[in-house]
Amino acid sequence: MDLPLLFARRYLFASRTAAGRSTNAINIITGISIGVIAVVTAAMVAVLSTFNGIAGLVDSMYSPLDQDITITPVEGRTFPHSALDTAAIAALPGVRRMSRVIEENVLLRSGGHQAVAVLKGVEPQYLAMCDMPRHLYAGRSTLASRNGSTVLLGVGLKVDLDVPMDDGIFRPLTISAPIRGRKLGTMQQRAFEHVEVAMSGFFSMNVEYDMKYAIAHIDLARALFRYDTVASALEVQLEPGTPMDRVAAELRAMLGPDLLVRTRHQKNALMYETNRMEKRFVFLVLVFIGLIGAFNIIASLTMLMIEKRNDMRTLAALGARPATVRRIFRYEGLLIVATGMVIGMGAGLLLCWAQQRFGLLKLEGSVVENYPVVVQGPDLLLIALTVMAIGALAIIVPMRAMQRRFLRVGTGG
Repeated sequence: MDLPLLFARRYLFASRTAAGRSTNAINIITGISIGVIAVVTAAMVAVLSTFNGIAGLVDSMYSPLDQDITITPVEGRTFPHSALDTAAIAALPGVRRMSRVIEENVLLRSGGHQAVAVLKGVEPQYLAMCDMPRHLYAGRSTLASRNGSTVLLGVGLKVDLDVPMDDGIFRPLTISAPIRGRKLGTMQQRAFEHVEVAMSGFFSMNVEYDMKYAIAHIDLARALFRYDTVASALEVQLEPGTPMDRVAAELRAMLGPDLLVRTRHQKNALMYETNRMEKRFVFLVLVFIGLIGAFNIIASLTMLMIEKRNDMRTLAALGARPATVRRIFRYEGLLIVATGMVIGMGAGLLLCWAQQRFGLLKLEGSVVENYPVVVQGPDLLLIALTVMAIGALAIIVPMRAMQRRFLRVGTGG
């Protein structure tokens, strides 16, 4: 058995039954050190898991209409169909579905109400890509009926326009878009293309999308905008677990410099980067608190060295080398850190489980009832490495100064 580790374990655990005021003080400070490390570790687990949950919530809110990969022209608003080899793209490993998209601003009118919106013309498989049935508030997830083309509206647009549901007879919603090349001021109504449709249903995803988007069949958008052989984008959905960056890199190599390939995270870079920066900042604050708490470890080791000077001299008389004595206190510090880390990790995981199971903290006025929590393995590994690094600094940095004063084994006084 490793003799320094044996001594360190006995000092940490067995000394708690010993008598004496100095021993009791050491035990109290050691307990405080373990408690501080445990609290900081538990806070790291809980806070990082909460940030993971919030990031997942934000991603789920913005991802339905933002597919994994979006291909758009580098210049201009549209690109010809011939610019893309859709068969080659579909054959790439990890590609699940894709849809051409035409997206432009339109004016919606129903009765005496009107609103400016974004019409998104898509192919039928797009409804499965954005999991429209799950987000549908009322109606049917379809872009056509017996009476012709239909649209799906965000619930905010539906309320503002007071559009009735499709009854199979009337087409109460008028969509207007300016015709390219015509001046609005001189030709007025003749400068607009109009189409009348029914509303097959309305959806709710988030406030922005609900007030902004109307989804229609791509053929209706082509006729309205006169985009016969062009599209605004190609949106690609990947199989779950497929690395978006890898597929995006393959697409860039395939398509060349005239088309811009972006992942969902790159399209919303500011939002995702803000979440990451907030998570890093809070983690650094907790690390700083842990560094402050590490001074308790220094105090505990210092008092232990003072208390055990006679033991160290006895060990030196029996032939122990100074390096062996130093290892005892290094092990003692590491045991304090490891004990606190294990307790804190368990407490943090228990707290996360309780939040997931019972919803201890509520999220009032949001799309979810409770704060979302997602525990990730890489975070736990990062926390363990960080806490052990804090402990190592608390042990190694002051050790040389301490040994000159308290570890003069083999000498008198």
